[in-house]
Amino acid sequence: MSKPRAAFLVVVVAVGAYANSLGNGFAYDDNHIVPDNPAVTEPTVDRVLWSPYWPVSREGAGLYRPVVIGAFAAQWAVAEGRPFVFHATNVAAHAAVCALLLLLLTALVPVPAALTGALVFAVHPLHVEAVANVVGLAELLAAGSVLLACHLYLVGVDWSGPRRGARLGAISLLYLVGLGSKEIAVTLPALLVALELARSSAVPRIERLRRGLPIYVSLSAVLGAYLMLRTAVLGTVAGEVPAPALGGLTDGQRVLTALSVWPEYLRLLLFPLDLAADYSPGVILTASGVNLDVVAGVIVLLGLITIAWLLRSRATLVSLGIAWFCLAVLPVSNLVIPAGVILAERTLYLPSVGLAIVVAGAVAGWRRLSEPRTARMAMAAGVLVGALLATQTALRSPTWLDSFTVLNTLSIEHPESYLSLRARGEGLSRVGEVAAAREAYELAVSLAPTDYGVLVEVAQFYGRRGEYGRAEELLRTAVDLAPELPEAHMLLSEYLIRQNRGREGHAAAVTGLRGAGADARLYALLSESYIAKGDLAAAVRARLAALGQAPGSASDWGRLADLYEAMGRTDEARAARARQSSAVTG
Repeated sequence: MSKPRAAFLVVVVAVGAYANSLGNGFAYDDNHIVPDNPAVTEPTVDRVLWSPYWPVSREGAGLYRPVVIGAFAAQWAVAEGRPFVFHATNVAAHAAVCALLLLLLTALVPVPAALTGALVFAVHPLHVEAVANVVGLAELLAAGSVLLACHLYLVGVDWSGPRRGARLGAISLLYLVGLGSKEIAVTLPALLVALELARSSAVPRIERLRRGLPIYVSLSAVLGAYLMLRTAVLGTVAGEVPAPALGGLTDGQRVLTALSVWPEYLRLLLFPLDLAADYSPGVILTASGVNLDVVAGVIVLLGLITIAWLLRSRATLVSLGIAWFCLAVLPVSNLVIPAGVILAERTLYLPSVGLAIVVAGAVAGWRRLSEPRTARMAMAAGVLVGALLATQTALRSPTWLDSFTVLNTLSIEHPESYLSLRARGEGLSRVGEVAAAREAYELAVSLAPTDYGVLVEVAQFYGRRGEYGRAEELLRTAVDLAPELPEAHMLLSEYLIRQNRGREGHAAAVTGLRGAGADARLYALLSESYIAKGDLAAAVRARLAALGQAPGSASDWGRLADLYEAMGRTDEARAARARQSSAVTG
């Protein structure tokens, strides 16, 4: 089969495997990053280039991905908010990545073997989260940039003159695009070195690495420039907030937890029958010390490294594929630095290229050694496996229909997840099953004691019940975790004021304003605390400060009118009532 026909087949299969994701809407993180993000819905150059990836993020955090935010802004302008365009873009991007993977593999093995590896990648269920969820575009763009850079690196090894300079510039630009899409693209230089060491050549490896030095130096300069931009926007180089489950762990415990995940990597690559939208506790538990999961992870990691070393000469591509996975997964593995998740299927999109390389290398070796009849049987088995993988992918894509479907599926498949328990607690609370809701919520807190969102939500549950002691305990923990976020400060102040602890409520509101900055809700609570102290003039000033932040707030205008009336300032009260009416009618 020719390369063009193979590429056409890969694209058709990739699109077909994910065709039923086109009906999905915005789900889970999509809502925060796309429709609720002014950088996407009302884009400007400054917003796209100088805003964190998360529109609401903690100081010194938030991630920096201007390329994917720019891509979302362009799609929003075309789609006018319709999810179909975003999902069509993801499917097309996945098909393009599969075609680029085929091109890369054909530089290493014959077309039939390359096609097999690319088809496995095209239909693998592990990629559903990256393709069927809109925010997965970050993974797709990063992977596409890396793969095209790798292809240019290989095919242009012998180029000279202007073509060699153009190759250097193109690879450097692709690196910048990849970094601006998803941080995992940082591994490109290491992947290029692995490719260089694996490709067959009469030139000694040391000499080949020396010839590639201009590219490595250029990529280092690109990385330095990107990190400077990232620091300017986020205020820090790292940016990522560690996964909530990792928040209370030492560095040693984090590494042990990271090691315990490696058997799960292997399972997801080879037997992707059980998939999950979330792998936080208790789907995967953190490790406070060496346990069986950690030992199993060490065995898997050392086993992969040993296999790659032993096969480096006899089955070079199998060795390369293992090395690719181990290198590409490092930024999201929590082994080197804390990542935002313990494990997420979408983060394995680029690393799983290693599996495609292993498959292509194994097929190339098998075809050289096998008899025709055996080869036909192997082909039939491969088609069956591919069909099963494609079926699992098609069945999994509707999971990302919307946020409810994601959480409902997670609750059914993994009720032990703390996010499932959180959702269960919310549902039970709504129907009045207070005792069961309390049990579910407390289990969620015990599994993720440093998840700010969970602490605030569970505190609200207790606040609605009038159980302010437990609510206060949870909120003070949340305040200590993220003093720059307003929600915990606001609830803490409100609950203290409800208990006639006006001075403490006042202090909580002031602390919140210092930590989170000007916030209308905190100013409103500050006003209420002044009312509790009998200082109506100060209450008016605080309420005016709230209106300075939210001038269209009907409730604040109404409360201000009440204060003016209590002070006998009739004309000002009448004016405030008029503003309240105007705000209500729009």
